[in-house]
Amino acid sequence: MNALLKSCLLAAGLVVAQLSLAQTPAVSSTLTAARVETVAGKEVLARADNGKPGDLVEYAGNYHNATNHAVDKLMATIPVPTGTTFVAGSASPGAAQASTDGVRFAPMPLMRSVRKPDGTFRQEPVPLAEYRFVRWELGTLAGGADAVVKLRVQIDSNAATASAKP
Repeated sequence: MNALLKSCLLAAGLVVAQLSLAQTPAVSSTLTAARVETVAGKEVLARADNGKPGDLVEYAGNYHNATNHAVDKLMATIPVPTGTTFVAGSASPGAAQASTDGVRFAPMPLMRSVRKPDGTFRQEPVPLAEYRFVRWELGTLAGGADAVVKLRVQIDSNAATASAKP
């Protein structure tokens, strides 16, 4: 497996598991990664054991309520690994929020205030490469039910160089 892809998947999996377990022990989560390829004009998902700069990767967080009781206020979060860029419009379901630090979330596109030379401020979009987490408010998950959230990232062109550094 490509070292960059392996480290991205491992880091993302650990964060998803921690966030889910912190919410409730009744809900388990798994994170999968698949490379998105185009075959005969159609998108297909392939094994993500090899990745290279420019590849598109789809992360899917699968949440399962193992109890017979509903779980309320369920939040699902998938990290956007370093060395990748979030793909705009790829969050599914669509009502997701994003964060650059994992603490403050806001609807997409994220915006920030930038001071202009005259001292006033203007709002500008945060570059997608700075998104580090995407979160969904899933609400209530019935007993025995599943929920799936997805997002796509593109492996950055400088990721191979960065992962090779000590």
